[in-house]
Amino acid sequence: MKHSRNLPSARGLLLFACLMFSFQAFSQNDYKPKLGQIDRQSLEMTAYEKDSTADAVVLYDYGEVRFIYDSNLGIVLEMECWARIKILKESALDRASVSLPFRDGGEFKLDERIDGLVAYTHNLENGQIVTTKMDRKSVKTEKLSDKYKAYKFNLPNVKKGSVIEYSYTRSTPFNLRDKPDGWSFQGSVPFKWSEYRIKIPYFLDYKMAMKGYLSLDVNERQQENLTLGHSTYNGVGTSYRFVVKDAPAFRNEPLITTPSDYISHIDFELSGISVKGEIEKKYSQTWENVDETLNSVPWFGGELRKSGYLKDVRDNIKTTATDPEKRMLLAYDFVKDYMKWNGDYALGSSGGVKKSFDAKKGTAGEVNIMLTTLLRELGLDANPVVLSTRSNGRISTEFALMDRFNYVICHVKMGEKEYLLDATNPYAKPGMLPEHALNEIGRLVPSKGTGRFLEIVPKDSRSRLDMIEAVVDPAEGTLKGTYNISMSGYEALSWRGKYAGETDDVYKKELRKSLSDWKIDTITIANKSEDLLGTVKIKCGFTIEPENASEDVIYLNPIMVNKWTENPLKSPERIYPLNMASGISQTVIANIKIPAGYKLEEIPKSEIISLPEKAGKFTYQVRQADNMIQVSSVIVVNKLQFAAEEYGDLKELFERVVQKHAQTLVIKKVN
Repeated sequence: MKHSRNLPSARGLLLFACLMFSFQAFSQNDYKPKLGQIDRQSLEMTAYEKDSTADAVVLYDYGEVRFIYDSNLGIVLEMECWARIKILKESALDRASVSLPFRDGGEFKLDERIDGLVAYTHNLENGQIVTTKMDRKSVKTEKLSDKYKAYKFNLPNVKKGSVIEYSYTRSTPFNLRDKPDGWSFQGSVPFKWSEYRIKIPYFLDYKMAMKGYLSLDVNERQQENLTLGHSTYNGVGTSYRFVVKDAPAFRNEPLITTPSDYISHIDFELSGISVKGEIEKKYSQTWENVDETLNSVPWFGGELRKSGYLKDVRDNIKTTATDPEKRMLLAYDFVKDYMKWNGDYALGSSGGVKKSFDAKKGTAGEVNIMLTTLLRELGLDANPVVLSTRSNGRISTEFALMDRFNYVICHVKMGEKEYLLDATNPYAKPGMLPEHALNEIGRLVPSKGTGRFLEIVPKDSRSRLDMIEAVVDPAEGTLKGTYNISMSGYEALSWRGKYAGETDDVYKKELRKSLSDWKIDTITIANKSEDLLGTVKIKCGFTIEPENASEDVIYLNPIMVNKWTENPLKSPERIYPLNMASGISQTVIANIKIPAGYKLEEIPKSEIISLPEKAGKFTYQVRQADNMIQVSSVIVVNKLQFAAEEYGDLKELFERVVQKHAQTLVIKKVN
């Protein structure tokens, strides 16, 4: 039910790590309804005042974790959960269908239990509050896998306006999981009250991290005598209480990495156990421990030490080139061309890199471990860099957790030059990482010594130039000319990934479809993949018949291609930062020749809008020189990360683009 991920520090980010909270004694700031009883106000609610678009609102979300001792299982984590949800629209009726997964694999000391499951539906009928309790017999058990099952149930009599609630307790043996599940204080609908409590016994030491962009409304800690059921474990522990009120719904907005990087939540990591006379153990890792572990495990470091299968390739490259950089490029091109990425990320190799080499196909981990191994065999200073992809979430450098990584690339150092290589994409030029790998930082893991974090910043942007050269023919009511497209950087990489391996007809069909109002003649495509350092170039001839055209007046939108028709940033404000994988560079230039005796009725006002610190710029200009109308639109965004406070500026820039791109030119015949 709850999910959480680590997040890095950023401006506007509330980050509390390792219990660095501003604690206070328990206060009277409390709210706890009674299970099975509902207030009339909640039932009479027809819309949520803080978000009229919400189809539901979580009125109360409560979780409490306790540790107990069981004579058969040892330490057990008990988590009490209670959710109360108001259904505001029919689109939220599916929230009445609930699934509670738990482990049940026939291993007594590792299996979980769900107890005390109760559920109610509250309605207002003829002015009276009617509460329907779910029949426990309606709960079904479904097998999810060999080791996991789920209790599934549908709350009864649910309709628009209902309030539903359910409560249960999950018991998890410490042998199965030694830390509490994370707790999220917000979700896809608004939360009026989200509360999390935990009582930690004296012998367990946890690191706790509260992350996200919402501040805590209640943040309390106090010492408390905890009775777990065994004299060894009883003693003074610590009780925590955290509350977030009126949490807005998290919107999966544009320009983010992954939702789990932004949702406010709390995470745990077991640092150590200390029971006098029984056990004294520290679990917290340092990054140096992570480096050592990666170098020692057979599926990562062990694979980097296996190179026999590359002997012939190595010898051939050594014979071909003596220059280190040339050798690097030959090795990079070989792996890119020889290996096919199967689409899986994977940090290392479960079946062995040699097996993938023989099959000419493998995971990203296998492909780039192979590249790193080959470069080392060529005498180059090459090391793997582990990272987390954008969809996997950001890495927090404050917590040394190996399981947060899910991807590997290669780092090469030659004197003062450093290269980052990824051989999974056959159309990537040297030093160009795929966008899914552009997630700010990675950890370089050398074969010996201490690793380090590297900034992962793309050198390329999404670059595209569209050029129109056209002639207006009022007599025929047409616009005829040529259309040229030039793509480089990530725009070219994206295009090549989709079309370079296909016949030209595939793209030609797509282009004609996207410009369905045009009559397009010959289309030529140059440099599909022959020179990855160069641009992809496309050219075609076209004829357009502008709407409402006559011999006296022609209405024409000069931004005929790559037009921004809507602003991707739609929210009026934003509390989350913006994160782009790569920058934007889009230029549209149109040179339109009009016949003698015609002119622009009015030359549109030029537009220049710049973001602070040269983060971005939009320029738009229309000029007429004799019988030539020249139009240019240039959009550049250099900055990749914007704080929430900068959202308004970027949104305004994009809005100006949309407005100008919608502007129509009026070309009139002069009397």
